[in-house]
Amino acid sequence: MALLQANTGGGWFDLPTPKPNGYFASYTHLENSFRDARGYLHRDIIRYNTAKVECSWNALEQSQINLLQSLYGYNSFWLRFPDCYGNIVEKQVYAGPLKGKVFTIDHNTEIPVTTTDVTMNFVEY
Repeated sequence: MALLQANTGGGWFDLPTPKPNGYFASYTHLENSFRDARGYLHRDIIRYNTAKVECSWNALEQSQINLLQSLYGYNSFWLRFPDCYGNIVEKQVYAGPLKGKVFTIDHNTEIPVTTTDVTMNFVEY
């Protein structure tokens, strides 16, 4: 089984495996907190324990970039991943923007072949 799997409605499929030091799953709070003029913290937690999965890859082929970019187009989808407690969980998530640097280009077609320093986050919906 792959480290990350997604389901957009047609069954589970594998996502590219992040680099060894490029994966971190955590739970965070969605909050609207601020400090006032006197320095007092006003913490307004809207939602507790929202899952966030941070991923990075050394290099991906264009087909893998296409797959990840397609997930950004969905309002939400299901992600299966190991969380920070060591459990394999399934969460409804949305994908953050895909970022990277084109490394190689096919000089005949001018289409990217390899992209490096790729990052994408998945956040519980």
